[in-house]
Amino acid sequence: MSIKEAQSAYGVKTEKIIRNWLTQYKTEKVELCVITESVMAKKTKPFNAAQTQALQKALEEAELKIKALNTLIDVAEEQLKIDIKKKSGAKQSSK
Repeated sequence: MSIKEAQSAYGVKTEKIIRNWLTQYKTEKVELCVITESVMAKKTKPFNAAQTQALQKALEEAELKIKALNTLIDVAEEQLKIDIKKKSGAKQSSK
């Protein structure tokens, strides 16, 4: 468990308190004192140019698909005279 995870799990306000606990109990349980990075804190390698270009192309294709689907929905709503898009705050029907 990382310090951030312990802080969250035990509702502790600051990392310093967890670090003090580790120092205090270091002699009793050495395995409690191993400080690990959380998964989110680990650094990742930046994308290379080819990866960035591939991701950009995939994003553009996804955005185009979304536009096409939204246009299809708009046309269907207009022609069929029904609401297809879910309105915010609408209740779901129960079966």
